[in-house]
Amino acid sequence: MPRRILVTGATGTVGGATMRLLKPDADAGRIELLGAARSAESAERLTRHGFSPVTFDFDAPSTMRPALEGVDAVFLLTGYSVDMLVHSKRLLDAAKAEGVGHIVHLGALAADDTPFAHFAWHQLVERATEAMGFSWTHLRPNFFMDTVWNGFVQRPDRIVHFVGGRRVSWISSDDMAAVAAESLRNPAPHAGKTYPLAVEALTFAEVAAILSEVTERPVEYRPRPASDLFPIMQKMGAEPLYAASLAEGVAATERGEMPLADAVFDTVEKVTGRPGIGWREFALKRKAELAS
Repeated sequence: MPRRILVTGATGTVGGATMRLLKPDADAGRIELLGAARSAESAERLTRHGFSPVTFDFDAPSTMRPALEGVDAVFLLTGYSVDMLVHSKRLLDAAKAEGVGHIVHLGALAADDTPFAHFAWHQLVERATEAMGFSWTHLRPNFFMDTVWNGFVQRPDRIVHFVGGRRVSWISSDDMAAVAAESLRNPAPHAGKTYPLAVEALTFAEVAAILSEVTERPVEYRPRPASDLFPIMQKMGAEPLYAASLAEGVAATERGEMPLADAVFDTVEKVTGRPGIGWREFALKRKAELAS
């Protein structure tokens, strides 16, 4: 019997990239790959791309055990809100009841003694996973290239952020997914490992300069004070507790007081056997999106 893998967040950025990387294994019969689908629309989207959806909703605990039946490994991704705590607890309880062996969790890069809530929540999920006796791999990415890129595609003459001139370290969804996929398809070498994920440290001005070169048109970095972030997130409808903690963390980064903010690691190359993707390669790969 092939190993059965469930990816939560399967229609999202990182989960979707992980599904695509695991699809050749599923097509070859080496694994059985399931994508968590909260709605009929999500299920249809997964099916359209050749994946096998399974009904799964963090807010409907009754969907969890049926989705996890016979599953060997789970990629646990949660939303950006305090609900990540209860959502993760529900999944871990259901996974334990169904005999799931390995949990790969997508968290966030921070010092182990971080005072910031949104980092601490991820670390509490990590500790719960360990305490419940699962085999585990913890992924801790830093700044997402994709988040900045997605805003840039909408306004390709600028990038905007709230950390001033501070240098921060970056990771792409492709690299997060590559490390996740390796940890899911063959857990043994990755069991008990915490993987920090950040391949390149750049200021936002340096990112803008790379985007200018790649797109062959001027791209400006427009810094805004970190104090602006929380009101903006409120207007966007972000969950208040998460938004407040994120704004505090960004303000600490702006002041140069965030440990590991610009830390770089060779994790991607060690796990996947290839170098991590830097901003230039990332932008070149996605340049066609600007034309569309």
